[in-house]
Amino acid sequence: MTPSLGVLLYADYRLSELIELGRLSEQLGYQALWYTDVRFGRECYMGLAAIAGATRTLRLGPGVSDPYTRHPAMTASTIATLDELCDGRAQLGLGVGGQGFKELGLDRPLPVAALRETVEVVRSLLAGDTVTSTGKVISLTDGKLTFTPQRDAVPIYFATHGAQVSKLAGKLADGVLIANTLRPGMLDFYRDRINEGRQSSGRLESEFDFGLRIEACISDNYEAAFGVMRKRMAGRIIGQYPHWDYLNELGVTLPEAFVDTAKHRDESRAEQAAPHLPAEIVQATVLAGDPQRVAAQLAPVMDGDVGSITIRPHAPPGGTVQQVITAFANEVIPRVRALTGR
Repeated sequence: MTPSLGVLLYADYRLSELIELGRLSEQLGYQALWYTDVRFGRECYMGLAAIAGATRTLRLGPGVSDPYTRHPAMTASTIATLDELCDGRAQLGLGVGGQGFKELGLDRPLPVAALRETVEVVRSLLAGDTVTSTGKVISLTDGKLTFTPQRDAVPIYFATHGAQVSKLAGKLADGVLIANTLRPGMLDFYRDRINEGRQSSGRLESEFDFGLRIEACISDNYEAAFGVMRKRMAGRIIGQYPHWDYLNELGVTLPEAFVDTAKHRDESRAEQAAPHLPAEIVQATVLAGDPQRVAAQLAPVMDGDVGSITIRPHAPPGGTVQQVITAFANEVIPRVRALTGR
């Protein structure tokens, strides 16, 4: 099985540029486009609607919506409307991470329960049910969509690098996007958690898409590309403080100088912290370098059960995101296929 290709775009492009990126991705053979649903960024579903009108085959969805800023009933209504607009190409990405919750005065209680209850509410509403539910996080009384969705179900993916959410994905979701993991042993850890969940609900392996979601900067100037990704990962890890269990599973340790900066949970300090982030952490989590180097990084984790690979592209200094998207499809993936036979 040849893995399908996806691209994740952050909500910092003007809509005119976003539309062109969607068109380019489709022309290059990408099958899916995810668009970040972030607090205080450009509105996710309006962006997806804009891309829907400019494309014909790309599967489209938020990457990802959460159970806290959007009530699942609203998510169900929105994803059903998008599915109608793009003629059955919608897919729903769900997760519990990201920034902006503090500014909104929102906590994120019981993330596993919140995701489980969200899936249950969304699926029931799309199926046409009237839903009354009092969960640990999500409540709804006599909720029912006022229209009939084009499809009574859309594919639901979880984005995660956590053990509990991976297990829940295996039990409930249609697929998973494992974030920034380039160590085969770590992927085995996630597979085991997913399989636990899948087997507990009697689901077949063929009913689940095991997907990878990797951030990438592709450039012939390795030092420049590595610098971009080192700063990016520094900011990401700072934002996750202190939830670094996945780094422990990767077998890497953060130095004290980095931890001291991360304690402030201020991602604007990423540039200050980046020099203290060990190179091995960058190399174990993200892609950086020319197409040959990136293919060599990616090939070891492209096992037979990986059904999809999604990249979030980062432009190198003096380069563009368009160049990264193009290089990944035209230069990296053919090399990966030559190395893996997939």
